[in-house]
Amino acid sequence: MKNKFFSLALLLLMITAAGVRAQNLPASIWMSPQSATTEGRYRSNADDFIRPDAYAGVKFNKWFGLVSFLWDENYNGIATLGYAAKVDKVYIGAFYNGNLWAGAPANNYTEQEFATAPAGGTEGRIYNVYNSISVVPAPVNNVALLIGAADMGFRITYRTNHQSFNEGGIVTANQLYANYQAESGYMAPQIAWAMAKDLTKKGIRPYLTVDLVFNRDYQKTETAGPDSAGILGAKIGRSANRFDPSVAAGLGGYTFYNKDGFKASFDLDYVFTLYAYDNEYSFVDNGVYKTGTIKGTYSPGSFPYIEQSYMSNQFSPSLSGSWSEDRLALKFKINLPLTFSGKEQNTMKLDDSGKLIYNDDSNSASAFTFRPDMRLALQYKLVPGRLTLNTGARIQATAITLETVNRKYYNDGELVEGSAQKVHRDSYGSGFVSRFSIGPTFNFTDNVWVEATTGVTNAYGNEGTIDVFAPGGLFSFGSILAALKF
Repeated sequence: MKNKFFSLALLLLMITAAGVRAQNLPASIWMSPQSATTEGRYRSNADDFIRPDAYAGVKFNKWFGLVSFLWDENYNGIATLGYAAKVDKVYIGAFYNGNLWAGAPANNYTEQEFATAPAGGTEGRIYNVYNSISVVPAPVNNVALLIGAADMGFRITYRTNHQSFNEGGIVTANQLYANYQAESGYMAPQIAWAMAKDLTKKGIRPYLTVDLVFNRDYQKTETAGPDSAGILGAKIGRSANRFDPSVAAGLGGYTFYNKDGFKASFDLDYVFTLYAYDNEYSFVDNGVYKTGTIKGTYSPGSFPYIEQSYMSNQFSPSLSGSWSEDRLALKFKINLPLTFSGKEQNTMKLDDSGKLIYNDDSNSASAFTFRPDMRLALQYKLVPGRLTLNTGARIQATAITLETVNRKYYNDGELVEGSAQKVHRDSYGSGFVSRFSIGPTFNFTDNVWVEATTGVTNAYGNEGTIDVFAPGGLFSFGSILAALKF
């Protein structure tokens, strides 16, 4: 049985190593190089120290610390710092990940005195003059604090790339603004709870997380005098803000088989996600800008007014297994996520009074999506206790979506007779993932170690074969981590 299992796992690893163009997939803000290389199957203490469900497994006497450097597919540098300690019976873990102020927009200005004041201004006054105003969302910064006590973990996380500009009495593009406000990027707090100890001999370690993601894309300006169109008041340039609350819960794994070095477990995760919109738009009334609200987005263009909402429920049953003997260890996980979602979208227009009415396409859709995902990992102890080779592979099928759309059309607020349709359509995504990675873990001592991911990977979508000894191969590192505990 052992030989058959090893042969099957090795064959699957070889198949995934063949590789096609890989898709970059969203991931958590932090994975250790060892975890990233093994597709999350073999975590290290560098992962567990900030996990509410696993911090208790990080053994140290006084403190634990790590520093890591990562380069993404665009060669942007990301630094990670971690620290943990115990105060009496309370565990405290702190985490930072990001690139500080790298890439932050620099809105430079010149103090200038105007002999001839701009419209709405005062002659002889000095104004701040901006060549341009940018709120490009950057840099990325993520922080987390974990408190562990009574076999439970509580973590608060905050991540952001939000940028904003809010200033009055400025000049840009030869226009004086009494106020200029713009925002872009996200602000995302999270609260997480988990049991840090199995509730039964066979597992069950439940968790719950609540995410509140505030996406901002907004511009509002008010000229000091008439604008270029001769209109006064505050004008909404764009308003496409979105609030994405989500709740996730999980069983935490149940082991139903454990014999001859092989262990198999079942797990179930659930995620509820909602997209909520509350934005503004401008209209002109008697030569003055007025502001209205829309439960959707306002973005000037061909169809500037879109009412919309979105909700999804995802159930993810999974099967995982592990086997080890002597220097060799294998793991796999098969995820079978099922997503049920609903979306409503209505195209709107302004009537003569500045109110929104239905116009053109209006539809509501319900969809079922299935996208199976397999992850495989292998660890081999080249030098037991000192040097371990980590390899991982992932096969993720394209998504299968079955969708029903109820559609109808309006003309200036009136339903077009005979326009109602019910459309049934199937779609198959194009993002098939076949990914393979290799990286080492080197223990200098029992308390100091290094992890790395190597260039032997197609994780960033490189086409063609993987050349182990070419530049960017086995001795080129995409991320590296050093950790120590005392």
